[in-house]
Amino acid sequence: MSGRVVIGLFDSVAAAAKGAGSLRAIPLPEENLTTISSVSLPDGAVCRDPRPIRFPRVSIAGWFVGAVAGLALALATYLLYPLITGGKAIISVPPTLIVTYEVAMLGALLGTLVASAREMGLARFRTRKIHDPRIHEGKIALCALVGTEEEERSAIRAMQEAGGIDVRAEEGEL
Repeated sequence: MSGRVVIGLFDSVAAAAKGAGSLRAIPLPEENLTTISSVSLPDGAVCRDPRPIRFPRVSIAGWFVGAVAGLALALATYLLYPLITGGKAIISVPPTLIVTYEVAMLGALLGTLVASAREMGLARFRTRKIHDPRIHEGKIALCALVGTEEEERSAIRAMQEAGGIDVRAEEGEL
């Protein structure tokens, strides 16, 4: 989601929660609100994040892709370099299981890395992320993605009335 984002810095969680309540009254949808804080806040303390977490699904999908790739690697090795015993080519199961397991774990690891980069927003390169250095000093940033100029003005007014220290609008992405 990119566009105009209204950012308000707050001194306390209570003030940020009051600001989020004011933004919901405009009304702005819950998925257009987020907080940025240097300490973790419980879900719902200021606003909820309704977006689903896809982290486990991507990791499990990476594991399955790795398992199939490991099985294919082991079977291709047996076909390219057959082990002739008693006039017949044999396929040994324990080494096949070991190779399949190791490549499956590699796939799970790569899937986890990809999912974590995506969930943390590190996979975005073209849009500007919202950030303020005062967040590291203990301030809480309440961000609202707005669609129109009227929503932008209403969001700025609502955050200022709720006790926002520095409220501004800029181009960016949640």
